[in-house]
Amino acid sequence: MRNLEKDAREMAERRERMLSEGFRIFSQKSIEVVTMQEIAKASGLGVATVYRYFRTKATLVIAIGAKIWKEYAVEVEKMYQARGGDAMNAAEELAFFLDSFIDLYQNHKDVLRFIRSFETYIRYENVPEEDVRVYNEVVDGFARKFHAVYEKAERDGTLRLELPEKKFFYTILYIMLSASEKFAEGLVYPSEYEEDMTEELELLKDMILKKYSV
Repeated sequence: MRNLEKDAREMAERRERMLSEGFRIFSQKSIEVVTMQEIAKASGLGVATVYRYFRTKATLVIAIGAKIWKEYAVEVEKMYQARGGDAMNAAEELAFFLDSFIDLYQNHKDVLRFIRSFETYIRYENVPEEDVRVYNEVVDGFARKFHAVYEKAERDGTLRLELPEKKFFYTILYIMLSASEKFAEGLVYPSEYEEDMTEELELLKDMILKKYSV
């Protein structure tokens, strides 16, 4: 008789290994050039096994993206509570939101490299929106957190709400995320001697806060 509990545990372990090895390889190389055979070999599995878990490469890539954002959301929530949580005013929460990008750059460059490659891959492959839904749902969690900041600013007046909420959120998101991704990949250096771009991200943060804080 098969041990169903053991089978389920082994299946979960195999899936986790594929996600972990996939993330490691995808964050080191461009996603486009990595094959499922490479993922299988790194995971110690046959390629047919990988395809039983993930029917396409895009399915694997999306599962990895959702996983890393879920894990980072847990970290962000811990940092948020350590910083004072809901007791912060809207301007302080915006500063925290900006600091989360700096934290990504300082401590999770592999995540930033993966995200940059992910965005290019999804567009290039014309992956259907429905297939990306599980990833977008996780990312939307950050948008909901920002919505709470926007609502708080309407009440406490510590931010200038010159832009509609959606434009405000995506403007800041793209500025900080784009800069963080390029710095993490080493695509932008102001000089051959400077490799840590934290100061530049801090400057971006200060400029945004100066623009929108009352």
